[in-house]
Amino acid sequence: MPALKSVLSPASGKALPSLALLFLLVYAVLSIVIGASLRQFETQSRLSVERIYAASTLDKELSSLMRDAHAMISAPSQLRMQAVLINLDEYEAGVDVMSALATPRSDLDAPLAALEQALPAIRSLTLQAARLDTDRSATAIQDQALAMTRLDTEMRAQIAEINETLANTPMISSAMADRLRVVSWLINILAVIAVLGLIYSAFKSARPPLNSAQMVE
Repeated sequence: MPALKSVLSPASGKALPSLALLFLLVYAVLSIVIGASLRQFETQSRLSVERIYAASTLDKELSSLMRDAHAMISAPSQLRMQAVLINLDEYEAGVDVMSALATPRSDLDAPLAALEQALPAIRSLTLQAARLDTDRSATAIQDQALAMTRLDTEMRAQIAEINETLANTPMISSAMADRLRVVSWLINILAVIAVLGLIYSAFKSARPPLNSAQMVE
């Protein structure tokens, strides 16, 4: 047995650098894969939150626009005209933000396309209502109010569809990111233990074996 240990000890000492290099290579590959996956899940989770916030903002902007537009139709004034134009710009910006955050070829494509296609009609009707020299007859006011109400109903239906789609989207990105953080932490702990074990084995292999005379002393 001592002879066998003396034969295996140099062999194991020579194998330690290769084993350490192999371990570092595996650790590097795992770290790169987990890091890339973690960043991807974190990005998806952040985008999901941003889409929900953008949809909520879009709903608020539409409510403000329609409120001021109906007030403008019923009793036009310079102040109300300015409020309508400001709200119109903010609503259009909200549609652009929501479209920029949407993933191509997703369930949000159809309602967003409807919102974008309705923008010219909303702007035309809003600008028409904002004109102080327009026809102010009862019939004209009623027609404008009904047309604005129809647009309001149509756009709210599209925004409701967007909110429903976002609400039904599985929020797995955040949960997967948390799991990957735990896995990464465990791998780091195992890496530290393995490196300490390799260092201990290397020092142990480097120590010369005690001969019988030294053991007697």
